[in-house]
Amino acid sequence: MRYFKTTFIWVIVLSALAGLSYMDWEKTRVDEERREEQSRLFKFQPPEVVAITLEKEGSAIEIERWEDGWKITRPVNTKADSAAVEKFLNNVVQSRNDADYVMDPNPTTERLEEFGLANPSVTLTMKVGKDLTPHTVLFGDRAPTMGVAFARVKGDVPVYRVLADSRSEADKDVYYFRDKTVLRLNPIMVDQLSIIRQGSVIRLNLPDGGHWVIEKPMAARADHNRIFEFMGGFYNAEAKEFVEETKSNLEKYGLDNPMASLSFWQAGDSEATVTLNIGGRNPEKRGYYASMSDRENIFLLGEELVNAIPRAAQDLRSRQVFYLDNDRLERIEIIQPGKSAVLVRDTEKEWHRDSVKGEKVEFNLVKEFMDGLASVAVKDFVNDNPKNLNEYGLDQPSAQILLYLESNPEPLRLNLGSKAPTGYIYGQSGDEKSILALDDRVRGILNLFM
Repeated sequence: MRYFKTTFIWVIVLSALAGLSYMDWEKTRVDEERREEQSRLFKFQPPEVVAITLEKEGSAIEIERWEDGWKITRPVNTKADSAAVEKFLNNVVQSRNDADYVMDPNPTTERLEEFGLANPSVTLTMKVGKDLTPHTVLFGDRAPTMGVAFARVKGDVPVYRVLADSRSEADKDVYYFRDKTVLRLNPIMVDQLSIIRQGSVIRLNLPDGGHWVIEKPMAARADHNRIFEFMGGFYNAEAKEFVEETKSNLEKYGLDNPMASLSFWQAGDSEATVTLNIGGRNPEKRGYYASMSDRENIFLLGEELVNAIPRAAQDLRSRQVFYLDNDRLERIEIIQPGKSAVLVRDTEKEWHRDSVKGEKVEFNLVKEFMDGLASVAVKDFVNDNPKNLNEYGLDQPSAQILLYLESNPEPLRLNLGSKAPTGYIYGQSGDEKSILALDDRVRGILNLFM
């Protein structure tokens, strides 16, 4: 009993000491936060700023905070790059006023000249809160070292040193602050795409099955990754330059008769949500003139992005033989002249020959077969509108593979024909009429069960 009493006393003592340590730590933290707050040049936070005015060399940029982000209202009325504006605000608002940051508490005219503040080249005014209280910063020169610049708050006497980033960003032109996004639609929200180039049309669609298909100029499966890579290029691209703020002179930029047009449909829209038109090339600036249907300006688009636009539907076709979902696969049939093999999966996901009561088949063998089949890529698209299948040995296929998925009475089908002069095997997949050139090793995969 005495032992337990002693232990209990020590628990109380240690708990008290831990409580005192926590109180000391919390007091230190609060004191540090208070000192930091007192050393701030501005007592407000970036989210409290609702308007910004930058003045330099007789011109002004005015930016306002809206519910959906920042907007430029002068010298143009357009969407701003909110990330650039917030970064700039954070740099400015983090400025300090303690002794380490005060360059001169009471500068003379000569000292102001020295700091570049006798006649400041850049003036920033931030309007804060509901009453739009103005706070104005006058920027001087950059310091030769330490990555800082000189600044002065309107109404205050001292000269402070601030982050050079806030000074350099304040000295940027309107291009820096404006939104330069080309495609404002997120690719994951797009379910139709049209590419018109030099009179040819490529039309793609994303049906409920979740796999892109080509509708024009032929019916074919599309390369899902290639399409997202293509759309992602425009989603992540930025306008190199804003050429005109109106579309009043389309002919001048080759946009009256665009050399290419891309239309994007947001899921659920019956008409194209937005269209990008691409006009003439500017060789000196290595770009193409372009315009978007959802805004009024004409801008310059990087030529590498334009050159990446597919010139033919073949560039977007899937090179996979099947879209396979192994978890839904429940029956495999392999048919060759004079012989066949049937594999069936039971409710326990075990595989058997002929029926669920037949000889058990090793799962690894089925997996090897399915992995091998998935790895067979289309080497070439031989003929999209064949007249005679016997030319390719497909009128009487040398082998057929049928894959049955759950809840789908129609199988995925691959027919194999004769050997091509190039060494490949001719084939036809699913409902597509196209003649495919496949790697000869597809025959070896069939032999796993024959």
